[in-house]
Amino acid sequence: MPRTFEPALSALAAGQCGAFARAQVLASGGSNSLVKRRLASGAWEVRHPGVYAISAVPRSWHQDVWAALLAIGPRATVTHETALRLHGLGDDLVPSRPLTFTIPHGGHARVAGAVAHQIDDLAPVDVGAVAMLPSSRPHRAVVEVAATVGCRRLGDIVDELLVTRRTSHEAIATCLARIVRPGKPGVVALGEVLDERGDGYVADASELERALFTALESAGLPLPRRQAPLPGRGALEGLVDAAYDDAKVIIEADGRRWHTRIRDLKRDHQRDAEAARVGWQTLRFLYEEIMGSPGDVCAVIRDVSAVRMRSQESPASRRPTEGNDTAQVGEAIASASALSRQ
Repeated sequence: MPRTFEPALSALAAGQCGAFARAQVLASGGSNSLVKRRLASGAWEVRHPGVYAISAVPRSWHQDVWAALLAIGPRATVTHETALRLHGLGDDLVPSRPLTFTIPHGGHARVAGAVAHQIDDLAPVDVGAVAMLPSSRPHRAVVEVAATVGCRRLGDIVDELLVTRRTSHEAIATCLARIVRPGKPGVVALGEVLDERGDGYVADASELERALFTALESAGLPLPRRQAPLPGRGALEGLVDAAYDDAKVIIEADGRRWHTRIRDLKRDHQRDAEAARVGWQTLRFLYEEIMGSPGDVCAVIRDVSAVRMRSQESPASRRPTEGNDTAQVGEAIASASALSRQ
């Protein structure tokens, strides 16, 4: 056994509240026979098959979370109620048991005392480390529990997170917009909660569009064509808020309240699909995003437009570029758009 084994395992266990997996023991230089000896001596205890804890370390809720996470596997993330507990919410809002996690579909993890949700839309941007545990951020955890708690409890959870500034109305709304789809559990309830806790003001279309175009101009981006006909094969008619014809990018500014957004999801998806049939990509931005994070909105528009301009170049016209491709393509968009408006 390498001399570095004991320090390595001790440091690992200390960061995991005294819990560790057999695979970690072996990776640190230990052996299966050593595991048997430590268990037989009582120095280690079994928490789950293949997961152990140092007996001298007092058992705790955090240790149980670590042990369950290790048992579920490396793709697991602490989510739902347990994530909210990690972020400081108490028994009056979320239960401490069962422990809740998320794994991608196909994981089929079953661990005593734990629930492993199989969900594929957990994005890296919604995950952070809490006490070294990979966990849903507060705005994402609210979206997750919307499917498992009642409306009143959901409202209390949102209130607690907003009052203590653990997250914001904008962050929750933006996260919900990323994952919302017809029939997804909890979206209607959370939409109603967000409507109730919003400032009650929704900008009309012209005001929201002015804010969007002001942000684009401030960011040095070319102004898109306003109120353009919906591209497609004629199956649907209507106007889009703005369009970059050269990059085939549609921009929609959404100032609706949440209950209306959810009601209109099917129609929005149909419009987006109709445009996609003829090669257009639709970018939808919420009132909360345009008013609260205009720089992020402009960055997305710039990057997506640049990529699409690159993809539409003929192979013969492509040449290796150095430095900031996004900036170079952005200049091309600006020149082409200026010519199209002459």
